[in-house]
Amino acid sequence: MVQDAEANADEDRKFEELVQARNQGDAMVHTVRKTLADAGDKVSDGEKESIEAAIKELEEALAGSDKDDIEPRLRS
Repeated sequence: MVQDAEANADEDRKFEELVQARNQGDAMVHTVRKTLADAGDKVSDGEKESIEAAIKELEEALAGSDKDDIEPRLRS
């Protein structure tokens, strides 16, 4: 039983990191959309388009299962 746990520890760690990245991404999308809606006309159309494009890229990455694809989009 201990050997099974040790064998799966790396896989479990990777899955936990993926879940954390997805949760962070979902929270970021929600927060940015709310902030953008609250800002209203204070944000230019060009800025809105840029932000929406970044949100779309993040959402596409969140639909996948590659943490290394999600994390860079959380920083941009």
